[in-house]
Amino acid sequence: MVTVGFTGNRGGLSNSQKTGICEILDKYSEITVLHGDCVGADTDFHKLCVEYRKSHPEKTIAIGIHPPNNPALRGFNVGDKTAPEKPYLERNLDIVMGSDLLIACPVDKTKEELRSGTWSTVRQARKRSVPVYLL
Repeated sequence: MVTVGFTGNRGGLSNSQKTGICEILDKYSEITVLHGDCVGADTDFHKLCVEYRKSHPEKTIAIGIHPPNNPALRGFNVGDKTAPEKPYLERNLDIVMGSDLLIACPVDKTKEELRSGTWSTVRQARKRSVPVYLL
């Protein structure tokens, strides 16, 4: 069993990021994914995982949601388990702490940004030695 955390940007996932995510999911047979339930990449990731689960019935995939306490940018996706709402940075840390690895899909994987929730989550994962896949 592996737990895969996810963080991404509000603009959504590119096709190459979607392909990279599937390649990571392909490596495991029992997976829990965790995401922050925002519009954009979190919602794209959620939909990708739902479709991946349907097309891979031989795998066990559970979807955990860590929603923000501010509903302005929330995606309101329905997963298998939903954690209590928390401020953005707190729920991002919960995702990192509950994950064996983190998939990060920033706007530009070669340019780290300050004041970016995605990059803050990447820094938290690195600080805690959680492997990060930058896509």
